[in-house]
Amino acid sequence: MTALRNLADHLGISISTASRALNGYSDVSVKTRQRVMAAADALGYRPHPVAHRLATGRTGAIALVSSMRAGHFLDATFAALLTGIDEVLSREGLYTLATAIPSDEAREMPALERLLDGRLVDAVILSRTRMEDPRVALLQSRGLPFVTYGRTASATPHAWVDTDNEAAFELATQRLLSLGHRTIHFINGPAPYAFAQLRERGWRRALRLAKAKGRMVHSELSSAAGDAAAQAILARDAAATALLCANDTLALGALAAVRRAGRRAGRPGGISVVGYGNTEPGRYADPALTTIDYSIEDNGRRLARCVIDLLAGKPPEQLQHLEPVRLIARESDSAP
Repeated sequence: MTALRNLADHLGISISTASRALNGYSDVSVKTRQRVMAAADALGYRPHPVAHRLATGRTGAIALVSSMRAGHFLDATFAALLTGIDEVLSREGLYTLATAIPSDEAREMPALERLLDGRLVDAVILSRTRMEDPRVALLQSRGLPFVTYGRTASATPHAWVDTDNEAAFELATQRLLSLGHRTIHFINGPAPYAFAQLRERGWRRALRLAKAKGRMVHSELSSAAGDAAAQAILARDAAATALLCANDTLALGALAAVRRAGRRAGRPGGISVVGYGNTEPGRYADPALTTIDYSIEDNGRRLARCVIDLLAGKPPEQLQHLEPVRLIARESDSAP
């Protein structure tokens, strides 16, 4: 109490007002809350976590949950997402608890249930959704505020943020079509994920409108998997001229397969390779990857703002945001 009293005296307000501002009560004005938070930071004040939880019923923790397939690890994309989320949450006195749970059926749901049973978090940000996602149904049944990074087919509306995957892959396919390619093969991500299904829709729509063709294969999201998938495609279709990849990591593996096949990427008579994500390795690849750009950190910031709005009582159906994408043309694609 002494530290809180010092903070209140420093600002010339009551202890009650200082406490309610720090704990996010809606009866304290935004201006006062910001003033109190700024002073608390300047004075190094931190509320006692047990007292905070007793006073508010909240822990101050927001879980960022990602499912991880066996033998695969979280990548730089997840780190950038976490950076954007934590930037916004930390300004509100909240912190992010990032956790990965196994995605196999025997362990995924029990692991998420244990997290929820512990009442360790005030809300959940769920990444890498599936169209039919039992995790969403579980969160809805528990009544815990949550937002998903990606859409689902849930009949009950929920808060979500998603990049426009369908538009992204229609745009990427149109780019290759405009260069003169008539067969565009697609190395997609794992089939259960919502983003893979939406990216497939965009690719198929562009092919259908142009009366073009192509084959799709599903793959893990690694360079080794991209290499193997590209090898298999080239073995089936030695005349292939274009490979569209679900992310830059797959595309880097595809570039390696193209080189081993004695074909030049991004040169007439070679093979065009297009990725997604505008990652640093893609920018410095040889040749530099043509790709789809989106701001993963901005997506993280949007997810965090949705969480804050949910905790303030905003209806989840009013918190659904489709984020834009744009094509970055570089050197890895050309006329066939």
